[in-house]
Amino acid sequence: MLTERTRISTGSLLIFLAILGTSGLPARASLRRIHLGDKMPEFSLQDANGVAFSYTHERGRPLAVVILQTRQERIERMVADIETVVEKLRAKGLVFDCVGVLSGPSDTAYVQSRQPEAKARLPLLLDPEFRLWGKLGVVAAPTAVVSGPDHEVKWVKAGYGFDFIPNLQAQLAKAAGLRGASDEPVRVETLQNSSSRARQKRHLLMARALAKKGKLEAAIKEMRALHELDPNSVDVALELGEYLCRAGRNEAALEVVASTKASSSRDKARTLLVSGWAKRQMEQLDEAESLLTQAVELDAGSARILYELGKIHQARGAFEKAVACYRRALALVFDETEPVGPSQK
Repeated sequence: MLTERTRISTGSLLIFLAILGTSGLPARASLRRIHLGDKMPEFSLQDANGVAFSYTHERGRPLAVVILQTRQERIERMVADIETVVEKLRAKGLVFDCVGVLSGPSDTAYVQSRQPEAKARLPLLLDPEFRLWGKLGVVAAPTAVVSGPDHEVKWVKAGYGFDFIPNLQAQLAKAAGLRGASDEPVRVETLQNSSSRARQKRHLLMARALAKKGKLEAAIKEMRALHELDPNSVDVALELGEYLCRAGRNEAALEVVASTKASSSRDKARTLLVSGWAKRQMEQLDEAESLLTQAVELDAGSARILYELGKIHQARGAFEKAVACYRRALALVFDETEPVGPSQK
């Protein structure tokens, strides 16, 4: 019977054999990371839908390749960060190619679930047999390689540290010919990116991006990390509570807002909203209505509060009241009328 250590060693050996057997390179070369100044090797790979991407030396465009593996814990975050880099640089008119390469067994469901605009920004290519991994001599994922229009490797970086994304952006901009692009801003951005404030912003932006895609559990994870960094932020706690309600995790939402010390009328209304939302989903309609009625007294311009009140009336069969709430909520969303105050109800 194999011991745990033997099984791990055997698994690692199989991966290395796959790299060596498919790379077409001598063993020593395939275990060595590609060097600056080397010529970027040509390759052709397909995405999960069978659409091919081919890099040839006749292409004459800068290239960024980021080697990834779908089983990495932060894969969605890494992909989203790289997409942001691509979007920023293309907005400046720069012309280049940037692809992600998923080496080894891949989660094709995740790849296919990406939105069309995301696929256009960053194609994710499949490399199940580690062919490109072997050609580049990659030793860890993620690894990014940037080459210029002359096909010369300009930059190689392994490991997803705080300097990974700012360096990728700076080096790709430099390879694409952006004036003033140099190594100096990278050091400045890396220092800023390692600050507590930058980490908080990173978690917030990632949580909102994931929530927009319907990936609520991943968004909640990001917001919890942000809440740990900034436990006194009322906005963070309330946004976390809203995500938990959207995910149907009502008890957790109530627990979060119970420890929130709201001072402004707006924050008090949001606290009551989250509590009423959770209670409504728990079918505690009387308590939910009481909380939401208090909330609308404090913030008559909240479409979400009115929507939740409408859901309560609908659950009770009071359809006229429900429709009235929904209409008021829609009017606020489309800015068709002034908010209805307490005295106008």
